[in-house]
Amino acid sequence: MKIIVFIIILFSNVSLFAQTTLKSKKNGTLNFSILDYGITQVVHGSIEQLKASPTGTRGWLKDLQMLKVTDSIPLKLEQNFGIIYLVEAKDTIDIDVDIEWIYPDKITNEQGETFKSIRYTTKRPTNIPSGSTYGLNAPYEMVQGKWVINIYIENKKMGSKSFLVF
Repeated sequence: MKIIVFIIILFSNVSLFAQTTLKSKKNGTLNFSILDYGITQVVHGSIEQLKASPTGTRGWLKDLQMLKVTDSIPLKLEQNFGIIYLVEAKDTIDIDVDIEWIYPDKITNEQGETFKSIRYTTKRPTNIPSGSTYGLNAPYEMVQGKWVINIYIENKKMGSKSFLVF
């Protein structure tokens, strides 16, 4: 029995440190890995318009701290959760990273617009950990179920993490 538990723990941890490699014509070899995930504490920075999101905005964080490593997220207002990831490259440069959040069910905002997911592009540095979080900041975002974050570089899915919001 101990051996079975050890094997399960071993394989579940291996997936956390798994890397995805992209041979980019523009940026050379890029290695992507998720370093951490779970419930986060954030310090909000600037806010920019993002019409393709339920709130119509996207926030930049001044600081991000991982409070608890877990994929089980309590459903409560102002709850933040997400990932910290790393894109390794030969040189430290800014690259385009697409971030996609998929909701468990369609979300309808206060304007009556419906969303099943959001996807946006941001510039992130290579060789420096980056984070992406989602904050449950509006009543219409209070949706239980499986939330998924996908990270794409040059339209290739580099990583994915699921969270069970309950």
